[in-house]
Amino acid sequence: MKHLLCFGDSNTHGYIPGGGRYDDNTRWPRLLARNLGEDFLVYEEGLNGRTSSMEDPFKPYKNAMDYIIPCLMTHEPLDLTILMLGSNDMKQYFSPSIEKITSGLRSLTKIILDISEAPVLLVSPIHLGDKMAQSPFADSFPASSVALSHQLGPALSIVAEQLGAHFLDAAAVAEPSPEDSLHLAAEGHRRLADAITKKVQQLLI
Repeated sequence: MKHLLCFGDSNTHGYIPGGGRYDDNTRWPRLLARNLGEDFLVYEEGLNGRTSSMEDPFKPYKNAMDYIIPCLMTHEPLDLTILMLGSNDMKQYFSPSIEKITSGLRSLTKIILDISEAPVLLVSPIHLGDKMAQSPFADSFPASSVALSHQLGPALSIVAEQLGAHFLDAAAVAEPSPEDSLHLAAEGHRRLADAITKKVQQLLI
């Protein structure tokens, strides 16, 4: 049996635009498990508000660096870690930049590769929506953050190549719900699950 870890933020946890959490038939990690079948065990490690390396002054316990090593040790041995972070790094109070975000994700990816001794699929998150100004999250994500989100995919593809990790751009297959311009709707979870399924099958089957 192959063991997969899905490590991410609210779009891995399954946050519903407007509040709540999608059920087991909707979240992309659960759909991935169903697609792959009984020869795969998929661990869900999504946390709302999680950052790659930033200490959130308003929300404790969100820095992935504080949890990634015990998480990897909890689920060992692993055959693949699917890492999708970066959206929360773009909050304006972090003074975000491509350099800062990619640096955090580079360090996190390297830790995973070193500790787990298994491949990493680095997934660049979906773009922030063009209607973010009308979103409940508008105060955290100004227009500059929306623009930054469109630069993240190309930058992270370079990081993945340099580290010998695999790469997928979630923004190429899914988009945020128009309700909040940040979180995946149910259809987005399905599309992302299908894209990751194909990638995992290429890597592990």
